Amino acid sequence: MTVSHRAADAPAATTSAPKPTKVARVACCCKLADLLPIVQQMHREVAQNRAKVGAQSSEAA
Repeated sequence: MTVSHRAADAPAATTSAPKPTKVARVACCCKLADLLPIVQQMHREVAQNRAKVGAQSSEAA
């Protein structure tokens, strides 16, 4: 997986001919398969929190 971004200090518009913008590249050493369990756990936690909030709001009504 490669993450790339443009420099924040690059001017939005120039009066002269456009110059090529350099792009910094950062290599990631992890695989998407390594991140999947973490994402699934976060999804479960959010779903549980939403269920709790929904139960509390229905009890208050």
